[in-house]
Amino acid sequence: MAAADAASYWMSRRIPNDQFLVHCFAAPSSSVEDCAARLRLRAALVDDLCLRIRDVPGTVDRPYWESVSPADDQVRVDSTRRTWSSCLAEIAGLIARPLDPTRAAWRAHLFGPVVDAPGAAGDVYVVVVQMCHALGDGRRASRIVREWFTAPATPRRPASTVRSSGREVLVDAGTFLGGVLRFPGEFVTTARRGFRVARLAPASAPGPSGYPPTRLNTPPGPRRTLRVLVFDRDHLTRRGQPVTVAVLAAISAALPEYLGETGRRFGVELTIGRTGEPQARNHFRNAAIDLHADVDDLVERARLIGADVAAARAAEADPVRLAQCRASESTPAILARWGIGAVDLETPPETVTGVTVVSSVDRGAADIDLDGGEILFTTGFPALSPAQGLTHGVHGIGDRIALSVTTSPEVIGDVDRYVELLAQAAGG
Repeated sequence: MAAADAASYWMSRRIPNDQFLVHCFAAPSSSVEDCAARLRLRAALVDDLCLRIRDVPGTVDRPYWESVSPADDQVRVDSTRRTWSSCLAEIAGLIARPLDPTRAAWRAHLFGPVVDAPGAAGDVYVVVVQMCHALGDGRRASRIVREWFTAPATPRRPASTVRSSGREVLVDAGTFLGGVLRFPGEFVTTARRGFRVARLAPASAPGPSGYPPTRLNTPPGPRRTLRVLVFDRDHLTRRGQPVTVAVLAAISAALPEYLGETGRRFGVELTIGRTGEPQARNHFRNAAIDLHADVDDLVERARLIGADVAAARAAEADPVRLAQCRASESTPAILARWGIGAVDLETPPETVTGVTVVSSVDRGAADIDLDGGEILFTTGFPALSPAQGLTHGVHGIGDRIALSVTTSPEVIGDVDRYVELLAQAAGG
């Protein structure tokens, strides 16, 4: 397993970070149970859906991916007729039940029929793919789901044979020995790369100083509240801004008004896909983007936000950043795991990268369906953390853009007020 993927897996043990990829389809003529049956057949034909995580004893090496046939109970059905709001409440409950990726790295939940979905004229079926983050970042996870929906519904390959306990012991012994043998070389390489980071650091431009926390940057507790707004792409980008910038501009208007703090700096923590050939399933980083809430001219504010996003993407080529990535890639597993375990999640931070998190993913053309039911929109719900009680998801498919809000009743008790402000800022 790549270092970034292992870090995501280990961190999930402390802060659950499962992805929830939600696809809303016009209800086909097939029953939701029949749709689920065909998805079960297709799953065995998607390589990434035939994986789970295998830990190495003593964490002397990073975990491995091992092949496994998908189980029928990884695709679950709820055929209760319910409203869209009720469906969101069910998904919120799923978030409280994270996966154990050493048993199953993904699970799908089908809901249908669902009524009153945004922009839908009739009944819809909702497919929620719950996936461990180590299996892929937003872009890769979207490709996995797209491959699943388009795979042929043919009989699955024969199930793998049951592994004997003796073979399991041999595998564990082999991975343990491999990790022990690699440790000295990895330690030396990490030290050498760390010295390079130290040499380059003085010449590097200082990064953002962070933002003072707000009442949003508090532990969210176990409960979740979810909301989704759906827009036409052309309407959202009518002022000539890219989708992500348009959403950030809307947040820059809604967030200060909701918090009643118009005289302070606001920024977001934006996920940015890395460039180049991916060496890991998680090929992204987070960057601080200033919302320039002090600029009254909204057109100029959006321009400044766009410039910050472009600068954050260009910073990928910074020599210090590249050197830090290389040092992380070679860090011995036992040290990396110790470092993640040592992160203080109890003490409130003095500053935050952003007062909220924004994850933006384009999921491609609207050319997938569920047994003939056309795709209407897709969304997702970025995970909360002890220092982030509000996140936003921006997900596009075809000409439809969904803007999601994930929070907790312990952080935002009147979420519909915030969503109303966000809708006005984005759609007005």
